[in-house]
Amino acid sequence: MRIAILGSGNMGSALGHLFASVGHVVAYSFSRDPKKLERLAKSSGPRARAASPADAARDADVIVLTVLWQHVPRVLRSAGSLRGKVLIDCTNPLTPSDDALAVGHRTSGAEIVARRARGAHVVKAFNTTPAELLRAGVNVLPEQPAACYCGDDVRAKRVTARLIRQLGFEPVNCGALTSARYLEPLAMLVGELAYNQGRRPEVGLRVLRPGRCRARRARR
Repeated sequence: MRIAILGSGNMGSALGHLFASVGHVVAYSFSRDPKKLERLAKSSGPRARAASPADAARDADVIVLTVLWQHVPRVLRSAGSLRGKVLIDCTNPLTPSDDALAVGHRTSGAEIVARRARGAHVVKAFNTTPAELLRAGVNVLPEQPAACYCGDDVRAKRVTARLIRQLGFEPVNCGALTSARYLEPLAMLVGELAYNQGRRPEVGLRVLRPGRCRARRARR
């Protein structure tokens, strides 16, 4: 699968490296420093390259949006038409000070992205996963972590769930794209646990449901 990474920060570089490591063709784009994109591509192996947002998006099956919230309008304009593309939105709509949500309650950042990227099939995912956990790998945790996702297009959600699973996470379908109104505030809580408590930032979530093993134990 051809994957375009729109954003070259911690999240974009971590996801791009992981996607390349499991066999996808990755294009890194959108950086003030073009040499940074070249370095990221080189470090990710022969399946990765540097590109402009428009070039990366045009050839991609999946677009991964990882920029800071204030850069979203600019990068989407630079990418051009994304009609028919799967667009995985990893962003959180934070204020410039990174300490509060800029939107919420009646809408979400993901819904705003969907309106700006007309015709794209937007799925919210990875926004509750710290980049440090992606870089370290899920094996640093005692149990398999979950990655929540939501969206309105069945095929786009299926593609996203497959990518989540390939990176070692358990995909958790959280429903329609409007559920991003809950996932984005949840990311604020993950940020508190990861960055503000003086512990390691490799934080993972788990969603537990009753299962057969538990039911058998209860009957004994």
